[in-house]
Amino acid sequence: MKVRSLLALTITVALVPVVVFFAAPLARLVDAERDAGVRSLQEAARATSVAVDAQWNEAAGLMRALSASSKLEAEQLDAFAAKARSLMAGRDADLVLYDANGQQRVNTALPEGVALPDTRAERARISKMLDGSRVMVTDLLDGSVTRKPMVALEYPFSLAEDRAYVMAYAFEAALMARALPPPDHDGTTYQIYDSKARLIQSNRPGAVAGTAAPPAIAAAMRAAQSGLVSLPDGGYALLASSRLSNWWVVVTTSADRIDGNARRIALLSGLGLLMALLLAVATAWAISARIAKAIAQTSAAAGAIGSAPPQRPAPSGIAEVDELGESIYQASHLLAEAAAERERLLVQAQHAREVADAQNRAKDEFLAMLGHELRNPMAPISVAAHMLAMPGLSEQQLRQASDVIARQSSHMNRLVNDLLDVSRVTRGLISLERKPLSIGPVIASAVEQTGSMAASQHHTLTVAPMAEELWVNGDAIRLVQVLANLLANAIKYSPPRSEIRVEAARDGGELVLTVSDNGSGIEAGLLPRIFELFSQGVRRPDRADGGLGLGLALVRKIVELHGGSVAAYSEGPGMGSRFVIRMPLHTMPAHAARQ
Repeated sequence: MKVRSLLALTITVALVPVVVFFAAPLARLVDAERDAGVRSLQEAARATSVAVDAQWNEAAGLMRALSASSKLEAEQLDAFAAKARSLMAGRDADLVLYDANGQQRVNTALPEGVALPDTRAERARISKMLDGSRVMVTDLLDGSVTRKPMVALEYPFSLAEDRAYVMAYAFEAALMARALPPPDHDGTTYQIYDSKARLIQSNRPGAVAGTAAPPAIAAAMRAAQSGLVSLPDGGYALLASSRLSNWWVVVTTSADRIDGNARRIALLSGLGLLMALLLAVATAWAISARIAKAIAQTSAAAGAIGSAPPQRPAPSGIAEVDELGESIYQASHLLAEAAAERERLLVQAQHAREVADAQNRAKDEFLAMLGHELRNPMAPISVAAHMLAMPGLSEQQLRQASDVIARQSSHMNRLVNDLLDVSRVTRGLISLERKPLSIGPVIASAVEQTGSMAASQHHTLTVAPMAEELWVNGDAIRLVQVLANLLANAIKYSPPRSEIRVEAARDGGELVLTVSDNGSGIEAGLLPRIFELFSQGVRRPDRADGGLGLGLALVRKIVELHGGSVAAYSEGPGMGSRFVIRMPLHTMPAHAARQ
């Protein structure tokens, strides 16, 4: 057998096991690619199911809040209806309140003043819901008022004196499109079906609510079969159930979306393997030719020994090994760069996740704090309101109840105003009415606003004499608000009979305004973020120094709008604190200089 044939046979025999063992990983790769397509659809279906439940959870939260309304507790249904209409305004939804007899007591879908229909025929259904005491999402309904397909969440609850109600949050089924992604171009569609396999909404144009699900999908729903379902047309459907509503989210797609990549991988892999085999045979043929030539040259040189001068066989000229080494080096270099880039992206993603988690925690803590701060005034207001409803009250009792309501309402008003101010400032909607003004009256106004608060704690509020009259270009109302916030903080976080001091001085071309106290101080870990939204120190159990953590954030925003800066200093807990505002000084106006 010649060298050429022997080398070709050797390479072919060596490649046969490779081909055999290549088939198993290829099959696993094809299966993995198909599983990846299925997982992609599963994640899309779960995300859509979560979006559907999120809409209902929002509605449940709203009804839970409305069920605790003091107006409903006091059977002030007209007032409760007005509140419900205001809350439903802009939500594209209606609220209906049923009593235990099935009669509608409030219906925001009807114009104000229109008589409610007689719905006592609903009594059996309402009683069943009250007995179950479970929030339920309805299947597709025909709207009695809108005459359009509707869906609703029904919330049963009981009040004092054995009064029970069912509150329904209803809206058009077409609005469920908000939970669905927009149509794409690969034939994938998203549908929402109720528990009776009737279409609620689809992202496919022309879909009609109430249409029955295809038989294969309906059968899977009846069997409570989540996951992938084959369709008669060769496509697939992925089913995911909604825990809250008992609805189904169905994602339908073509067979190419699931099996296409797997088929293409198998085809390309097969073609690649065939090409590899042909290339191996051709390479073996070429190398064997070169080797045969080298052997022939050597044989010729050997045959010429003794009859001719000896000749060195010509080099074979095979440089592929050197080129392969360079290729491996280049590939290794590129792989190292890719690993470094992947690590950098991983660190960035981890940092972004930590930031997002921190923001979510801050949001949750703020919402809990806001709920507590808004709920606290409600108890005394409710007690005072019930007291006003009692007959035979003396004038002193009436005045006391009115004072409680006024004081707590004022507290709630301040909280809401702080929220609105921070919202306007952070969105850049606040406008300053800046003009030259002396800082002395600003300090006096802020001290006047907080004087009674300081007196109630027996604090000493001192304003240091100024060596000269200092002027700034600013908004007097906002600067008073800044200084009053700093003074109020010093008052709240200082023990009784503390000293709080305000100083104003010149530092080059800047006004330096300092508010200092010998109160509870600031922890070192809180100082870097003291001016961030919702940041607060440790709150005492009595919550006497409560708040929403907005005041200092508002201070910094307003000072920065004036071109200044604010900083906080403290030696630690119990060592007092010092807040320093720096703002550009302004030249004294000519009319003020002449006075």
